[in-house]
Amino acid sequence: MPPSTPTIDYETAKTVAAGGDVAARVALANSPDTRPELLYYLADDDDERVRGAVVTNAMTPVRAFGRLARDPSERVRALLADKLTRLLPDLSRPEVGAMRDVAFAALELLAADQVIRVRTALSSALADVECAPPKLAVTLARDVAQDVAGPVLRWCMALSDEELLDILSRRPEPWVVEAVAGRRTVSQPVGDAVVAMGDHQSWATLAGNPGADLSPKARRLLAERGHMPIGGVAAGDGAEEVPDPNAPAGAPGVPPAGPAEVSQRLADAVQDAIREGLAGQGLDREGVEAVVAAATRRLDWAAGYAKREGAAEKAARLAAGGGLNEDVVCDALSWGDRDFAQEAVALLARVPADAVRRILATQSPKAVTALAWRAGFSMRGARTLQARGAGIAPRKLLNARLGTDYPMTDVEMHWHLELFDIRPK
Repeated sequence: MPPSTPTIDYETAKTVAAGGDVAARVALANSPDTRPELLYYLADDDDERVRGAVVTNAMTPVRAFGRLARDPSERVRALLADKLTRLLPDLSRPEVGAMRDVAFAALELLAADQVIRVRTALSSALADVECAPPKLAVTLARDVAQDVAGPVLRWCMALSDEELLDILSRRPEPWVVEAVAGRRTVSQPVGDAVVAMGDHQSWATLAGNPGADLSPKARRLLAERGHMPIGGVAAGDGAEEVPDPNAPAGAPGVPPAGPAEVSQRLADAVQDAIREGLAGQGLDREGVEAVVAAATRRLDWAAGYAKREGAAEKAARLAAGGGLNEDVVCDALSWGDRDFAQEAVALLARVPADAVRRILATQSPKAVTALAWRAGFSMRGARTLQARGAGIAPRKLLNARLGTDYPMTDVEMHWHLELFDIRPK
């Protein structure tokens, strides 16, 4: 609560507002008895403390919000963001239409603020508001800063499925996908997108989300990736056992299988499903078995996550044993394990891991392709690194020349790498 201030007459208040000392102006700006026109005048005061007090005063007129939204002080703008989001439930009433328009315009200015702290203050407050303006929610959800977009993506219910799907398609970054996976409710289309674009963190969040309406396809894929038992119920305390519909009535329960047995059963089921799905697709036996082998290898790779080994340690161990190669990186990326892929590419390319992260973060098809070339990948691996390692949209991927060759000369690839201080070997 602001400190209490003795009531003063209007003429004295005008004198204080125009030329009183800072303490007197702050007291006047804090007072609930100060007239709205004086508060509007004080909204342009030279002292940040006075303007901050104006923001927090319940008697401040709405027309001052536009001025305060442009205030040079980020503290004042952050205070205004918090106040306006708390006012949103009252602004939903039809009789306050004009006031709502002014407040929404101020909120939109704050959402475009150049200072992350201001946008973060607005985002964190808005995430708790049920009646957030959809346009404002979308602006913040598309923000480039994780601290701004994250809370809105996770908690704000004003975002439609169409907006969420568009955001996921444009920015399939791990933190974006994980935030969406943890929303209070997740529809089947959004859940399918999370499964398609996510990594182990987002898959675990989705599988454990009681508000997620998962499609049969999503449940199957999460089970294959080790985040749901084969029965399709999210693992965790309180998960109910799913009865086998084919079991005879009164049949005794089967003891739970151990991890190795479950993994083998899952691997066998996947192999059979792949062989059945590829039947009649024009592949010869050798081609079918190559696909089956890749799937089996990736299941084996997923089983290794139980060891809780760090990404850098795992990459170093495989490199020391001669087992680090393009296939291993592609297997990791098939599970969304970007941390390991970055460490592995750094070792294979003999460059710092930070340089790998910076290149992938640019989402530049040519720079990422040059990095894959440096690591000794085929063009197939380069495409995988572009799509799954850097999250580059399919229409922007750099394709092979003549089916298998790199589309750039060695000189061009060295040039792209030198932009990141990577010199020729």
